[in-house]
Amino acid sequence: MHENLTMTNARIDLHIHSTCSDGLLTPAEIISVAQRRGLRAISITDHDTVAATTVAVELGLKAHLDVVPGIEIGVAHRGCDVHLLGYFIDATSRSLKGYAELLMQSREGRAREIVRVLQRQGIKIPYEMVQQKANGAPIGRPHIAQVLLEEGYVFSSYEAFQKYLGENKAGDIPKLNIGLQRAVQIIKEAGGLAFLAHPVTIGCCEEVLNLLIGYGLDGIETIHPKHTARFREHFGRIARKYDLLESGGSDCHGRDGDISLGTLDIPYSFLEAMTARIR
Repeated sequence: MHENLTMTNARIDLHIHSTCSDGLLTPAEIISVAQRRGLRAISITDHDTVAATTVAVELGLKAHLDVVPGIEIGVAHRGCDVHLLGYFIDATSRSLKGYAELLMQSREGRAREIVRVLQRQGIKIPYEMVQQKANGAPIGRPHIAQVLLEEGYVFSSYEAFQKYLGENKAGDIPKLNIGLQRAVQIIKEAGGLAFLAHPVTIGCCEEVLNLLIGYGLDGIETIHPKHTARFREHFGRIARKYDLLESGGSDCHGRDGDISLGTLDIPYSFLEAMTARIR
């Protein structure tokens, strides 16, 4: 950590997505925006991949910006989508690499099936276009949404999910689910800290939190664009009650020209507490 980062007014953003998953900003562009907005530390937490980690850390060193190696792992529990953020992970971890390879294969098969389902409905988008959008990153529904938009089937990514890709729609095909406990284990085996992301979005949040705490959860993302002040305080109280750390981030994807990176007031003290715990 850089010495000048102990300033009480230093700000951070620990939830950002790059072009290595479903974001529209490259790691280099993320570093540039973070610099311009006066951030002192960031974490690129791409979905199910650490492909951005090495280049982001190197660029961060040159820019005098701390980059915390991160990942976001998605699982499901009793019909609820749950996302776990991993911080300070070792990108070379065998468990992490094995998980990433398994997910890559599973996502490709799922994306092919979604495209086949859409084609049977008369939506003639080739799978190769979806692959090109992913550009080597794990393929997800956002990439299919981009193709639907560009081919004129929808007017926005939002409409793509509302009509074709969202819950109970034709493209709502289940993805690989490794479960809550295994997700925490993978983060821990990679030497990282496991955080529950944007808990307000989880329908069965209380049950999920109780299970995760038992599995060794380290913290909660208390600051997020979908968290009102009331929810921030609520989850902050839970963190204090169970001696959990707090994190926060913009969850920036850079879609539709909305670059929210660094726009939330997330204190550097969160990262200091995380650093102390990881030691």
